Order: sequence, then C-alpha cells, then structure tokens
Amino acid sequence: DFIKDESQPLEDRIWVWTHYGTAYRATYTLYEVTFAGNWPTNARPVLERVSQAFVVFYLLYITIIVFAVIRVISAIFLKDTLDEAHNDAQHLVLDRLKKKAEYIERLEGVFRTLDVNGRGTLSEQVLNHMLANPKVKAYFQTLEVDVQEGTALFHLLDNGDGEVTLEEFIDGIMRCKGPARAIDTVALHSDVKQLDNK
Repeated sequence: DFIKDESQPLEDRIWVWTHYGTAYRATYTLYEVTFAGNWPTNARPVLERVSQAFVVFYLLYITIIVFAVIRVISAIFLKDTLDEAHNDAQHLVLDRLKKKAEYIERLEGVFRTLDVNGRGTLSEQVLNHMLANPKVKAYFQTLEVDVQEGTALFHLLDNGDGEVTLEEFIDGIMRCKGPARAIDTVALHSDVKQLDNK
C-alpha cells in the first residue's frame, strides 16, 4: 500500500520497493539484517517513513533470530570445535602409543639380529663387534640413538650382571632415544647426591 500510495515521496517509495517490494527482495533484505549486522539501516527507514507498527516485527525478529538463534548456533559450532580439538588430543595420544609400539617392535628385531647365539642376551664383545659395522651404527641413528662406541652403550644398558637382556636393551634404548630430558637429568643428580652421601 505504501509503495502504491502516490501521495508519498517517490524517493521513499523507491527505497521501500528496492528493499521490500517483492518476496525475493524482502527475503534478501532479511538475510542482510540477519548476517550483515546492518539491521538499523534496513529497519529505521521503514519505521520512520512507512509505519511505527513495524517496530513489533523488528523487535521480535532482531531479538529472537539475530541475537538468540545466531548466538546459539555460534555456541554450538564453538562446542563442536572444542570437542574436535579434544578428540584430536586423544588421537595424538593414541598415535604416539602406536608409534612407541612400532619402535619397540623394531628394537626387538634389532636385538634378535644382534643376538647371534640365540641366548636372549648380549655381551659387551658382541655389541662392540656389531657396532664396529658402519651400517649397524647408521641403523641406530635412524632409531634416533647416536651411538659412538659399543662399550659406552653396553654400560648404559647393563644392570651390572655383565649381560644385556631384551628388556634391558629396550628400556635402555628408549631412555637414550632423542635429546636428554630434564627428568633424567634431575634423576641423575639425585643419584649422584645419594652416592655422595653414602
């Protein structure tokens, strides 16, 4: 009715027609109102030029749709994102456990290769002989264990009985893997203090 009313200013009628003249135009304007955040520029001209009665529609629409619904949807997306991040953390833990199991399996293979006698233990002589081979030393480096000589490695792995078992080998190599860790340094410092006290 406002658009057809020739007593109204032509400029205002054109503006209302452009924004609300058809179902398509009105829908697109409401889309802008909802997501662009420019609802005052689309609502105030209607209230001032057409009718103040439309304030009821805009109050309800802005309050329920723009603020309530959109914020609820945003909160749901945020919750899903945080849940996904939590799942990623769990996945990371499982992935590390899997890699650790694969690493231990490789160490078991190395131990069986080094255990030429099949006794289930390694002596210092066998370890020195094997590590004299550059290929064996290079393979240890692929396991992130930088081994310079067999004697030093043997004394790190041996618990004092003169032989290294599979359990000692895996435990020792796992401790030698990668850079030194702060907890190991603290443990070593504690052991030295206890030895000094004795």
